Amino acid sequence: MPKASIIIPAYNAEEYIAETIQSILEQSFTDFELIIVDDGSTDGTAATIQTFDDPRIRYLHQANSGRPAAPRNRAIRVACGDIIFIFDSDDVMLPGKLQKTVERLEEVPAAGLAFTGFCCIDESGHVINPDFLAPYHTLTGLPKQQVSEDSFLISAKDALKGLAASNYLGTSGVAIRREVFDHVGYFDEEVRNSDDFLMWQAVASRYDFLYIPRIYHQYRVRSGSISLRSIEERAPGLIACIEKMKVYHQGDSRSLALLDRKIGRYYFEAGYSYFSQYRMPEARRSFLKAMKMRLDRRTLFYFSLSLLPAGVLSQLKQLKTTFSS
Repeated sequence: MPKASIIIPAYNAEEYIAETIQSILEQSFTDFELIIVDDGSTDGTAATIQTFDDPRIRYLHQANSGRPAAPRNRAIRVACGDIIFIFDSDDVMLPGKLQKTVERLEEVPAAGLAFTGFCCIDESGHVINPDFLAPYHTLTGLPKQQVSEDSFLISAKDALKGLAASNYLGTSGVAIRREVFDHVGYFDEEVRNSDDFLMWQAVASRYDFLYIPRIYHQYRVRSGSISLRSIEERAPGLIACIEKMKVYHQGDSRSLALLDRKIGRYYFEAGYSYFSQYRMPEARRSFLKAMKMRLDRRTLFYFSLSLLPAGVLSQLKQLKTTFSS
C-alpha cells in the first residue's frame, strides 16, 4: 500500500494537466499513488493522461458534477495512502513537497493537516506573486509552536479562530491524514464553491495544523477560474458556505461576528455590482440583506440611490464625472 495518495479533480484540463502530472512524478518521494478523477471532461484530458505510462497513476471518469467536491470525494474513498494530498489539475508541484510533508507529519502525530507556502503563476507559467501567504496577517499572527527548523504547529483552537477571519491555506498546499476524513466527513458537495475552505474548518474543529512555510507549489491564476467570476454569480454560493461554517464556531461570538460581517460584505458587493449595471431591483434586495447583517452608511447610501429612477442616476453619474475631471 502506498504511503501517500495525491488526488486531483480534473475538468477540461487538457492544457495544463500534463505539466501537473510531470511535476508530481518527478518528486524525490516515490511511495505514492496519483488518483485523477475526470469530472466529465469534453476536451482531450483523458487522452493527455493516457500518454503517461506509470503504474502509480489511477484514472477514473465520471459524469460532470459541476464542482470539485464530488471528484475529490470519489478519489478519497478509493485512496489507499495514509496521507492524502489535495491538488488541482493546473497547479505545479515543486521539488521536495511530498518528502518534506510526509516527514514532518510523521514527526508530529498530533497534526491532522499540513499545509505549505506557495507562489502564483499566470497562464504562461510566469511567477506573478512569489509568496502568496506572506502578507496574510491572520496567518502571521496565529500562535505557533516551532516543532522543527522549518515547520510550526498551530493548535486546533487557534487554527479555527484564524479561519473565521480568512482562508490562509492554498488548496494544493494541503495534505490530510486519511483517518481524519473518517471523523470529520468528506468535502461538502452541496456548496457551489469554497468546499475546501469549509473542509479546513471541519478539520480544525478537531485537529491541529502543521504549517511548513517553504514554497512548495505554484498556483495558476486563470482568467476563467471561479474566483474571477462576477461577484453576483459567486456571492450566493459563498454566503451559503459561510452559513455552514458557523456550526464549527458555536460559542465563539467573535468568530460568528466575523462570519456575519463577511456575509454582509458579500451581499453589499453583489448589490453594488447590480447597481453598477442599473439592475436596481436586484441591487435593492442585496443591499437590504446586507443591512440586516450590519447597518452602515455606505450600504444605506447606495440603497437610497437605488430607489431613484435610472435617468436621474445617469445624470448624477455624469455630474460626478464632470466634477472629478
